[in-house]
Amino acid sequence: MILVTAATGNVGRELVPQLLGAGQPVRAGSRHPDPARWPDAEVVTLDLTDQDSVWAAAQGVTAVYLIVPETLEAADVQATLRTLRDASVARVVLQSGFGVQGEGNLLGDAEAAVRASGLEWTILQPNWFMQNYNQMFRRGIRDRHEFAEPAGTRRTSVIDTRDIAAAAVTVLTGDGHVGRVYPLTGPASLDRHEVAAALSRALGHEVTYRPVDDDGFVDFLVSTGESDEEEARAIASIYPPIRADATAPVTDDLPRLIGRAGYTIDDFARHYRADWQA
Repeated sequence: MILVTAATGNVGRELVPQLLGAGQPVRAGSRHPDPARWPDAEVVTLDLTDQDSVWAAAQGVTAVYLIVPETLEAADVQATLRTLRDASVARVVLQSGFGVQGEGNLLGDAEAAVRASGLEWTILQPNWFMQNYNQMFRRGIRDRHEFAEPAGTRRTSVIDTRDIAAAAVTVLTGDGHVGRVYPLTGPASLDRHEVAAALSRALGHEVTYRPVDDDGFVDFLVSTGESDEEEARAIASIYPPIRADATAPVTDDLPRLIGRAGYTIDDFARHYRADWQA
């Protein structure tokens, strides 16, 4: 049995069906569980700030795919890992982030906690999600034909969450991945104007990228109704590696894990075109 945390999030919603398709028993954990979404999975309530719920969700589980929300505290990650160990979970695969190595941010602290947990561990470090553009920026692109980010003209090798899920299936179900760290990127390094151009090609009208500072980013997400201020501030806090050009490199870890090239930004824009037209 594999437990997927944040199962209704960007990666979790892709990982659960891919694991089921691979014949793997899955327990899908979420703060707001929806049993109808995955009738073939065991769906449970899971809140990483509530260790009683973590303990209950971990019973009979051999491996956990751990997704750390931006609003979580480092102490919650450490407590969760202790609970998983006490529940006799053998392995944890942490979803971290590209370019967050070291301490001083939640994902970097989470990596350190996983390494020290006493569990068998693997760390995936995916880059910025393509799906942010049909999730976090969906209304801005749909209603205003624009999105705003505090990223300047820096480049990011954006990755499709379907590919992250495919890599997770490989490391959760295969051998040889314990103690390994995989930085995962898409096939090309793009600035946000190039992302806007791909969206424009798919939608048949111009989509504009507007560079802003952190305050402008928060204002944009709040004004489009995609986020409240607290959540938007937390998301803004993950942009420094982008502005430091730490998210520009392209690695070969993804194709080595999944046996194919990852989806391109044009693939993504075509596949999700309807999300910006609804």
